[in-house]
Amino acid sequence: MMTARGATRQLKIVFEARLPTARWGPLFHVFRLEHPDLRLEWQPTGFPTRGHSLLEGADAGLFVEPPPEAGLSALTLDVSPMVVIVAAGDRLAHHTELRVADILDRPFPGGPNLNPEWTSFWTLDEQRGGPATCTDDDVKTAEDALEVIAAGRAIGTLPTSIADGLAHPGVIALPLRDGPPVRTRLVRRSNHDNPILDALLDLATAWTRDGRPTRTRR
Repeated sequence: MMTARGATRQLKIVFEARLPTARWGPLFHVFRLEHPDLRLEWQPTGFPTRGHSLLEGADAGLFVEPPPEAGLSALTLDVSPMVVIVAAGDRLAHHTELRVADILDRPFPGGPNLNPEWTSFWTLDEQRGGPATCTDDDVKTAEDALEVIAAGRAIGTLPTSIADGLAHPGVIALPLRDGPPVRTRLVRRSNHDNPILDALLDLATAWTRDGRPTRTRR
């Protein structure tokens, strides 16, 4: 669908499946109200993997702490503290908060094809001074990782903004006092020439500046 000016009236947006990101719905609702003839096509995806672009044919993407990728740019929508996700019966569950030193001996959900730069952020390699131990599971999605954690085979990390919405009775979230901040980002190609995508970026920038959906502004 095209306008007389040649601007595409359809946007394909990829997002991380099974993560509670519905709080961004109001942003896209307002965008649709401003562009009533626009069609938004939503494409769920799993964790970032080796050799695959984050966008994979989409115009934009909504990701939590996406790895850097040549040719892509990102707008930070939200900055949130990090929490540790553990099984409800885990020994760590008795804590009220954690530090990186408390979890150095614990494995994280693993997958042979996961983007290593993305994985290293969530396993706190920089803070721990080296790579973490990961399980032998073939984790591909947030749902896969949550099942491994709930089974007590690993722990995980997430931003507080998402952990609050996890719907699983077998896990709990504990604040990580010295963990890195986690960004939710709107990703697009750096050299795109789509005016409709520019309009979305302008609205998202204003929305974030106003602080409407954010917890911590940066």
